[in-house]
Amino acid sequence: MLRGEVLTALAVFGHEPTLTEASRRFHAFLDDRNTPLLPPDIRKAAYVAVMLTANASNRSDNESLLGVYRESDLSQEKTRILGSLASCPDPTIILEVLNFLLSSEVRSQDAVFGLAVGIEGREVAWTWLKDNWEHISKTWGSGFLITRFVSAIVSPFATFEKVKDIEEFFASRTKPSIARTLKQSIERVNINAKWVQSVQSERDLAGAVTELAHRNYL
Repeated sequence: MLRGEVLTALAVFGHEPTLTEASRRFHAFLDDRNTPLLPPDIRKAAYVAVMLTANASNRSDNESLLGVYRESDLSQEKTRILGSLASCPDPTIILEVLNFLLSSEVRSQDAVFGLAVGIEGREVAWTWLKDNWEHISKTWGSGFLITRFVSAIVSPFATFEKVKDIEEFFASRTKPSIARTLKQSIERVNINAKWVQSVQSERDLAGAVTELAHRNYL
């Protein structure tokens, strides 16, 4: 049951054999939607893999995946694709994907599935959130979905400087519906920053990891 998760992780970590095989199976799927090479349980791994290799000058796989999204009538398939599109490391495509979430092609309740950007897209997503906050607040402000915009984009940061930036932006924009999530997200950024700080101060991190890996806990 975890095969898809493991393959997705391998793709994210840049495992070349996984990326190559995912591309092969994805293109087989484009030629034949019923191919046994890409069953639903590993489809997201292939989608993430092809987006990881897409960029502004080579966007054929990106366009192909959008084509699959547009032709599919299955809600599960659409959310699977939305959850893969922002995996791309190219800032131009990440911004296009985020703007796509606000378009009429994406159901308002599904937009939050496309917010899972990688480390390369965090600043792009934060700038996008600030630039579009008025629209996002107006569209999703009356329900719990707006909290997903906050947590998905704010929580992954890991610097104390970003905490200050976040607090300054939301100082005049917070509302009861996001207050708790915003507080939790800022706490998460602080925790992440402290962890990074502790790792950076570790003189022999590689040695410590090796020691832990070989330690006998029996």
